[in-house]
Amino acid sequence: MSFYVDPADPVFAGHYPGFPIMPGLFVLDHVTAALPGHRVIGLDRAKFVRPVFPGDTLTVETDLTAEEDHVRCAAKVSTGAGTVAEFKLRLVTT
Repeated sequence: MSFYVDPADPVFAGHYPGFPIMPGLFVLDHVTAALPGHRVIGLDRAKFVRPVFPGDTLTVETDLTAEEDHVRCAAKVSTGAGTVAEFKLRLVTT
């Protein structure tokens, strides 16, 4: 699933003036948007590799594995410049 990073998003006004980058929490929000029908119950790992800039297109890839009482998710987020973040999440189905 892909998401366009709108340069007009107000998050860029304060993060960081003169060098706008998307905060990591907003990158994670795009991962959760790519997982409809699931709710995050745990974040086991978050690795941020490079910044996300206004105008980038984020591509979110997820790999889900069912466990006894939850779902494990390995997610990779990338732009045309390469990988920007990797996450290991625990989810429940909603």
